[in-house]
Amino acid sequence: MIARDVGILGTGIWEAPAVGNEAFAFLAEQHAAVKDPFRGARDDDGAVHVAGMVFRGADDARTLAALERSFSDPFRGTRRRRIFPRELRTSEAEIAAARAALADAQIDPGEVDAVLVQSFLPDEMHPKNAALVAQGLGIRKAACFEVDSICNSVVTQLSVAAAQVAAGFARHVLCVQSVAYSRVTDPGASSTVQEGDGAGAFVVGASKGASVAFSFRTDGRLHGAIRLGWDVPTGAPKRAYWERSQEQLLIRFDPALQPAVMGELRQYAREVCGEALARAELTVEELDLFVSHQPMSWYAAFMEDSLGLRDGVSFDTFEEYGSINSVSLSASLHHARRAGRVREGSRVLLFGPAAGYTYAAAAVRWGAR
Repeated sequence: MIARDVGILGTGIWEAPAVGNEAFAFLAEQHAAVKDPFRGARDDDGAVHVAGMVFRGADDARTLAALERSFSDPFRGTRRRRIFPRELRTSEAEIAAARAALADAQIDPGEVDAVLVQSFLPDEMHPKNAALVAQGLGIRKAACFEVDSICNSVVTQLSVAAAQVAAGFARHVLCVQSVAYSRVTDPGASSTVQEGDGAGAFVVGASKGASVAFSFRTDGRLHGAIRLGWDVPTGAPKRAYWERSQEQLLIRFDPALQPAVMGELRQYAREVCGEALARAELTVEELDLFVSHQPMSWYAAFMEDSLGLRDGVSFDTFEEYGSINSVSLSASLHHARRAGRVREGSRVLLFGPAAGYTYAAAAVRWGAR
């Protein structure tokens, strides 16, 4: 499961003005008394319990410090986020991110042979956004389909794209992701204060000296831990029988399954990251950059401690974007490149868990343009 001389040629994101915490002050006040499983509790012996995990001692020092910062912040570490305007179709944000990625890669849309899209939420339930993205970019002579594994869609799209290029089925593959959390979050849920919207994209093609190795795990026992379905918002007034239903699409977390998800996360991260690195003939000490899914502000520190990363290797954009589902990987990678953290020869590790439940990692050697 390694593709050689194949790599990421360009990245792009949907650019929009940032929305600061002041716009969400009412949520912070509303949630002051909410029991949040991700705020945790401290034992008499100093151990911190958070949603099925226990942190203590020097091995978890970075995580404990990050948790302390998060506990004292009503916005859980978020400073800014992007919000889709009500009239914006998610396909429009995806097209903007894709156009930026193509420009960064210096690839004409006519040179794209496949378009892979993941939309949370698409413009319509079916058909989804893939063909709309291609149409918006003027792409016609290309395969076009959805590759969706929710939060780790960047890794799964990268694996499909790398395979297509390595097999000679495609010259360039355009990979696109989006999230519209603001349209499906429950204002009564404490996680709302840290969620945002966004779209990201990257282009995969032949790249001399590049390589990409992958590892995946699946655990369907945890399928119901996070779901999107029809429900009544928290605090909604009781409905009289003659009134219209108040149900809407909302994200829900199963409190019975969440401890298992979080409690097993460290081991799954070690398994897939270790396997991907071994397949790439790399060690964790050789990494120049680590980019992960970012559901909470303390998550990057948790990954650093779990994987034994040295200080300064991890890169995230949580303060700037908050929790943005699959887009967190592409946005962080995009900004890391802008910051000069990625160049030819760089060794990069990507990791993400995803509702379902799945786990995915990619070890990347960055090649020449």
